[in-house]
Amino acid sequence: MKTMRQQKLLMALLALVLILGACKGESPTAPPSGGGGTTPPPTTTGVDMVLTASNATPLVDSTVIITATVTQNGQPVPNGTAVEFAVTEGAGFENTTSRAIIKTTTNGVATTSISSSVAGPVTVSATINNVTRTVTVNFQVRPTTPPPVNTTPSITSVTPAIGRPAGGEIIRIGGTNFRAPVRVLFDVGAALPIEATVVSVSATLIEVVSPGINLGSGQQLVTDIIVLTEAGTANEQRVEAEDAFTYRNEQLQPVLNTASPNSGPVTGGTRVSIYGEAFQAPVQVLFGAAEAKVITVTYNEILVEAPAGRDTADNGSGVVTGPVDVIVRNITSGTEATLTGGFRYIAAIDITSIHPNLGPATGGTDITIDGIGFLAPVEVTVGGLTATVLRVSGTQILARTTPSPNPCATSSFTVQVKNVANGDFEIYGDGPEEQPFTYVGVLPLITSVSPASGVEPGGNLSVLVRDPGIGPLGFADVRFTLNNRSIIPSPSQITDGDGTTTFNVAVPTTGFSFPTVACTTGGGLAGSQFGPLELPITFNNITTSCADTTTVVIIPDSDTNPCLTSPRPIVTEPPSGCANPGPATVGANATLPLTTTAEIEITNQAGSLPLNITNVAISGSAASEFRISPTTATGIAGGGSQTFIVTFDPITPGTKEALVTFTTNSAFTPTITVCVQATGAL
Repeated sequence: MKTMRQQKLLMALLALVLILGACKGESPTAPPSGGGGTTPPPTTTGVDMVLTASNATPLVDSTVIITATVTQNGQPVPNGTAVEFAVTEGAGFENTTSRAIIKTTTNGVATTSISSSVAGPVTVSATINNVTRTVTVNFQVRPTTPPPVNTTPSITSVTPAIGRPAGGEIIRIGGTNFRAPVRVLFDVGAALPIEATVVSVSATLIEVVSPGINLGSGQQLVTDIIVLTEAGTANEQRVEAEDAFTYRNEQLQPVLNTASPNSGPVTGGTRVSIYGEAFQAPVQVLFGAAEAKVITVTYNEILVEAPAGRDTADNGSGVVTGPVDVIVRNITSGTEATLTGGFRYIAAIDITSIHPNLGPATGGTDITIDGIGFLAPVEVTVGGLTATVLRVSGTQILARTTPSPNPCATSSFTVQVKNVANGDFEIYGDGPEEQPFTYVGVLPLITSVSPASGVEPGGNLSVLVRDPGIGPLGFADVRFTLNNRSIIPSPSQITDGDGTTTFNVAVPTTGFSFPTVACTTGGGLAGSQFGPLELPITFNNITTSCADTTTVVIIPDSDTNPCLTSPRPIVTEPPSGCANPGPATVGANATLPLTTTAEIEITNQAGSLPLNITNVAISGSAASEFRISPTTATGIAGGGSQTFIVTFDPITPGTKEALVTFTTNSAFTPTITVCVQATGAL
């Protein structure tokens, strides 16, 4: 709609421009081209205009009529003469946001209206040909009217709200708009209210002395309180508080109406509210012959805890079920009242059977519990473990067992049912003819280890464990033991103890003692190498202490486990003949040393197992004049060698000879003999 108005305004302005351009030189009364209205006068000669506003200081959002009165030579311009109105920002014409509008004259007068939603001055202009007039309208903020002051008095509190029939107590009346002088009346239902003595007055508090009344046998009287402000003047006002104050006799005769709940189990402990009136602490409450535990006392209600049903009979063991009288006694006055059959004892929980009476220790067994006295909500525990209650009726409960703390052990437990509302409970399974519930142990079982052919050190094993078990909290931490080392698997914690779980176990890289086995080298020679090692691997459930063990094959690293032949020792020094330390002196020959040495080198052929020389001995007639070091040597790898030093220390001159014998672990050359020769000189 706004767009259409703007389009119409633009079309009107365009028409005005065309009219003004086309009418130059024409007579003032010439009709505009296209018909519809009279063109404005062609010149400003004799043209005058007066612009007025209906209200120069209107309120925001109100409407102001703008009137343009146009004359030429003292006469109204022809009807239909166009007048262009414009307004400054902040206002709009004729309840729109348009800031320009064209209106035509009737008897020389053109009118429009403006309004503004904000306060402040707005300038309105009107134009015909070259004649423009303006008028200013100053929109004003709407004044706020303060709310009328409330002078009506009110009563908000009366303290204390209970008093003696004799009166004479200070009563404080709280409220608003209290104005002296005041009168305070206690309306006790008589022909005329009883006036209280006013002690003090402020705008919010009146203190009075309660008047005395004759309570009679009613024990209690509820009264209204009436306050008269500016009492006795033309401005007197009245306010009344209904049932604001109660006169209560000090010695009351209790009256009993009902007890709620009016029944409970024979075990007692039911919290019972006794309703009536004239209860005055301290009180004694009896259920039959048994005294109930009093919890709270008010004038209209007593809250007690019912005693056990067996205590309600005079002899202490008579009534088990059925109604008993409820007696309330005001101890101070010795007055009492009886609610005949006010409370009924009903049978407590009694479990007659459970079935099935066994299930896996991993939990999940649905147990049906038959009996009486079940009152939802109930708690069911098996061996102290809370079961999940699935369904409850007065005579049957369906509950699901939770996992045992030790799911691999078989144990029997009692079943307990407890009514949450009153704490009544029964335990089944501890009697001579009651079968407890048995958790049947479910042992974890390693069903497979992969790869079954064996794994090298540093490799990974995939171990499948059936029924790994979880604890009562719903999870379990697990470990594996291999080669006396504890290994953390993946996963290391499980939340599902049933079915089969796959664990990834990382094999240690070191610490294995592989056995030696026979083999054949690529050249067809008999040899030996490290063989596979069969070790126990144990699944350990740390949370439940359940475990299972199987075996796993660890195979040596194929890259470092070649087939090696028996050691093959070769004397490489001396290459032939005898080792000769050279001549040494017996006496003081300055040209010769006292001792000389020679080397004997024994090499283990490449591709052989390590060579061990277990003993080195010297024999012959001159054996005492030779010594050798070392006398043993072990672990000479294939392709490696060991050098032995022969020392000649002559005792007498002459040519000396001896044999050096090496004892080895070689199957091919168990002993090696090397001769030594040397000359002793003077």
